[in-house]
Amino acid sequence: MKYRCYNDFKLVKETETDGFIYGEITNHFYYENGEACISGDGFVQAPDGSRAGIIWGLAKEPSISVCIEPEVDRWGVYEIDFIKPIKTMDDLLLNFRTVLPLLKEAYKNAYSK
Repeated sequence: MKYRCYNDFKLVKETETDGFIYGEITNHFYYENGEACISGDGFVQAPDGSRAGIIWGLAKEPSISVCIEPEVDRWGVYEIDFIKPIKTMDDLLLNFRTVLPLLKEAYKNAYSK
C-alpha cells in the first residue's frame, strides 16, 4: 500500500461533512493559554482520500491562504483562520464546517491546474 500523507495521525470522524474529514496533528483539546486551544496543525481528507495540510489560528472571519502549493502526495498546505477557540468537539465542528467551503475551493483549484 502506498504511503499516504499524514498517515500517522488520526482522522476525527465526528467532523465528516460532505465526505471531507478533519485530521488532528496537534491536540485540539490542549489549551496553551489555559482556557481553549487557539492554534494548531491538522489536515483535511477529501472524499477521494487525498489530503492537504492545515495550519490554523483564529480571526474574526474565516480565511485561507496557500503555504505550500499542491505536491505529489498532497493537495497543498493551507493557513486557515478558525472563528472560535476550541474547547469542545462542538467548537471543532463549527470551525471545520465554517472553513469547509474554502477548503473545497482549494481542493477544486488544486486539481484544476
